[in-house]
Amino acid sequence: LRARLEFLRDTCAIDEADFLTFDAIRQAAQCAGRVIRGKTDYGIVVFADKRYNRADKRDKLPGWIRQFITDGSLNLSSDLAMHRARQFLRKMAQPATTAETVSLDFEQLRRSNAYVASAATATAAITSHPLQATGQQLPDQPADQPERFAVEMDEAEAMEIAV
Repeated sequence: LRARLEFLRDTCAIDEADFLTFDAIRQAAQCAGRVIRGKTDYGIVVFADKRYNRADKRDKLPGWIRQFITDGSLNLSSDLAMHRARQFLRKMAQPATTAETVSLDFEQLRRSNAYVASAATATAAITSHPLQATGQQLPDQPADQPERFAVEMDEAEAMEIAV
């Protein structure tokens, strides 16, 4: 770490304290992102460090986190934080009403003008591609082999698929 800090200071003129703050905020945001992975997930992230009360530290957090940090949620006592957590979890445990859902079923989507317009644009873009119009194969794909897609994944994901 010390060598990295010296390198950043010497080559990029980045102050050590600025880098350490950036790195800590990045790691905190990454951990917060692990709580919510899908549309139906919900959770509570507690930034209990008093430094998050300072606007200069909070402003370095990504917008998707900052939008939930209000003045009323700063510097809470443990009791008040637990009370708010219970309220949130009780509310989230209730079934969602139809009015609260933003999803459309296929029929509603098909009737939507926005979907119809975007689907027409996408189809036009595909059929107007030069290789699509001539029927030629892509240069790196032999004509007798099916199309293949590369998927990037880390080692842990590959292990989950293998198991």
